[in-house]
Amino acid sequence: MNIAFLTTRLTKYDAISNYSVDMLKKLSDSHHVDLYTFVTQTEIPAKVSQYNYTSIKDHNIKSVLFAVTKIYPLAQKLKKYNLLILYSPDIPALFSAHLAKSFNPNLKLIWDFQGITPIRYMYFKDKLLTSVRRFVSLRSMKSSNLILVRSESVKKEIEPYVNARKNRKILVTPLGIHLDRFNYIDAEEIRRKHNLYGRFVLLYVGRLVPSKQVDFLIKAIPNLSEDFLLVIVGSGIEKENLENLAVSLNVKDRVIFAGRVSDDDLPKYYASSNAFVTASLHEGFCVPIIESFASGKLAVVPNRASMPEVVADGGLIYDGSMEDFLSKLGSLKDQAVLDNISIKVNQIIKKYDVSKVSEEYLETIEKAMDGF
Repeated sequence: MNIAFLTTRLTKYDAISNYSVDMLKKLSDSHHVDLYTFVTQTEIPAKVSQYNYTSIKDHNIKSVLFAVTKIYPLAQKLKKYNLLILYSPDIPALFSAHLAKSFNPNLKLIWDFQGITPIRYMYFKDKLLTSVRRFVSLRSMKSSNLILVRSESVKKEIEPYVNARKNRKILVTPLGIHLDRFNYIDAEEIRRKHNLYGRFVLLYVGRLVPSKQVDFLIKAIPNLSEDFLLVIVGSGIEKENLENLAVSLNVKDRVIFAGRVSDDDLPKYYASSNAFVTASLHEGFCVPIIESFASGKLAVVPNRASMPEVVADGGLIYDGSMEDFLSKLGSLKDQAVLDNISIKVNQIIKKYDVSKVSEEYLETIEKAMDGF
């Protein structure tokens, strides 16, 4: 089978990119696979050939506009494949994919959808572009043969828009990570660097943008005992505002901004923590939850979107209020609670092993192609 894998970008230190590289490797072990992207900033499997949409080799307004001029020639290339996997590509690539299908009616399209943050959680300048991308993506899914999503929550979100044909399926397939990356980690370097000794460390990993509500986490710190400390891993447009908030609440010494960290260092941060916490307004999956599980740590998440589904019994779910969040954090001091959750975490994490997930991914693709 000849497969074209269409995406937007693959970058280092990004869990979704790492996952896609693993799926590319598994697919390329059994089939011919070509990767189409705007830019690749990480290593891809040796058997996979790479093609850029444009000569710019970056993803920005200029490259997207240039890609519009390449829609027809790209469609001519894509029509020669048996299957196109649409891994949330940008608009020009979607147009090329569906034009290719009009040239070759036997061409199959499978969407691998990672989710889109609802526009109500975005700044005004991002809302228009996201609205257009969401509209085009949903229309594309409506004309595709199969849609893969990471959670039941995302499935429910898109079902009303794309499930018009009875023979179309939306399947929930797990996202996998390399569990061994998080095993037997020596966290001494991080504990020493940030002086975490004797502290109960709450860890947040993710972008610093309004929809993640990291300010909520910082506002909780003054209401917790002095041994609680918040470590924030990630960067984004809200960083300066969040730093100023920590100063204004007089908790600057209890909130550590670690910035972006490497793939090598990330497991050390999980290992040095006691729990992962988030107050995000929306998550299609939330990879840090399973990364924390892989490190043997629980997660404390709000009852929103996919997060309760992913956490299951491997953490604590609060109702979104500060009062309930503080209550749940207080219960973490109960060793019986921690021991009980730890057992559940070790059970849950097994299904996210990337070797198992990639096998299931390949099987799903092959079964789908046989059934089309």
